Amino acid sequence: MTVSESDRLALGLRFLSSASNVLASSFDYAATLKRVSELTVPAFGAGFAVELDEFGTHSVVFTTGPLDPDEAVFTFPLVARERTLGALCIVGHHGSGKLDDFHNQLFAELAVRIAVAIDSAQIYAREHRVADTLQRALLPEQLPEHELVHFDAAYIPATEEAIVGGDWYDAFTLPDGRIALSIGDVAGHGLRAAIVMGEVRQAFRAAAALNPTSPSVVLERANTIVNMRQSPIMVTAIFGIIDPATATITYAAAGHPSPVLALPCMMVERLPTGGIPLGIADSIDATDWSFTIPPGAYLAFYTDGLIEHSKDVVEGEEQLVAAMRAEIIDRSTTPALSLMRRVFGQSKNSDDAAALFVATSDAPRSDFAFDFSAIPLAVPIVRRTLNRYAMRLGLDEDRTYALITAVGEAMANAVEHAYPERPGIVRLRVANGGGALHVTIEDDGRWKQAQKRDERGRGLPLMRALMDGVEIRTNQSHTTISLTMAWNGTALSA
Repeated sequence: MTVSESDRLALGLRFLSSASNVLASSFDYAATLKRVSELTVPAFGAGFAVELDEFGTHSVVFTTGPLDPDEAVFTFPLVARERTLGALCIVGHHGSGKLDDFHNQLFAELAVRIAVAIDSAQIYAREHRVADTLQRALLPEQLPEHELVHFDAAYIPATEEAIVGGDWYDAFTLPDGRIALSIGDVAGHGLRAAIVMGEVRQAFRAAAALNPTSPSVVLERANTIVNMRQSPIMVTAIFGIIDPATATITYAAAGHPSPVLALPCMMVERLPTGGIPLGIADSIDATDWSFTIPPGAYLAFYTDGLIEHSKDVVEGEEQLVAAMRAEIIDRSTTPALSLMRRVFGQSKNSDDAAALFVATSDAPRSDFAFDFSAIPLAVPIVRRTLNRYAMRLGLDEDRTYALITAVGEAMANAVEHAYPERPGIVRLRVANGGGALHVTIEDDGRWKQAQKRDERGRGLPLMRALMDGVEIRTNQSHTTISLTMAWNGTALSA
């Protein structure tokens, strides 16, 4: 059956269109050339090969079909941007010594499209290498070390096309001995994202040196620097400062995912976040949050690649919580990397991801101290931590119940009443000595008027019934609740 010229032309156009779609589907030209060869052989030729000259080395990228010396092999140069990359080699059907005009033009056009695809892939690969090198060079070579607080971090690039993003983590010691940390994610990928990442990371360091007291102020200054760019770019971030002596961290967020706290009792909670990303508005309206990291606990900061790999953020957050619980049970010497492996499992991460871990010493302590932002979430965390302290101290079941219940009432009252407008800090201290446990719960707020409800007003009578001594001192800007429990024990257990 004779094929008309118009049908032949249509067939050739469909072939070139299909080949173009394949070549544009990936930067992995070794894989795309295999698929192009399947379109070419045997429909348009008996053999297909692509040869490249890279860095002075001649290589055959892909070949299919016969390319024996006895066969007539037709070569078409691969030229892009006036640079010869190599050649497309075709073996014609039936050992033909020449190609007709149709096949000549068809393969010449295919060579142009292959050359453009290979050139684009090589440009991308070079940019990726530069961005990856820059990104890894900007990450800290080592993290701070302290006997009471341990840091661990990991970064995993995306598996799809080896995309380099703008994720980073950082931790460094301030002149006063406290430790600052940051983690963030620059929108986009490639060299530009890596460059912006370096600028923002350094902006955090510079701002921390000027005002190391308020993480939210550090974020605001970093936001100003990001907005000064000619082409602002969105950046989510968290900046925090840890006092290693007390394991208390104060941090602020700019539209970044919530930190996750895992306690030795396997309780896992997502801590508050807030603010808007850097580079969007003049002010990000960030809030400073403070929490003492309990003994033996993990606090994890991470970028959104860790929770968005399944395209379902809720599912990703649940996987993260489950992975944190598994990590606190079966502890790894590299918890950040272990967490990522638990989350991703057998799946591929479509975005790059970074994680920064803070782990606290689990050595038993005679006294108990816990600072926390006055929010309801903090109360169960403190109660669980206080319960573990009481067990290690050797309190019997009745005294443990009395201590946790009375202190819980005092904390709940401070959380609800001390700071009507913006959460402030509540400080809990338990001192063991002189035949008693001495407990203080302090805040620096101005208590709001309690609403009259039938169930209200039971906290103070309950505290008096459970403790041996209760004293409340208050003024317009400070309240201290002092509780005393008679106890002569001194035992501490691991």
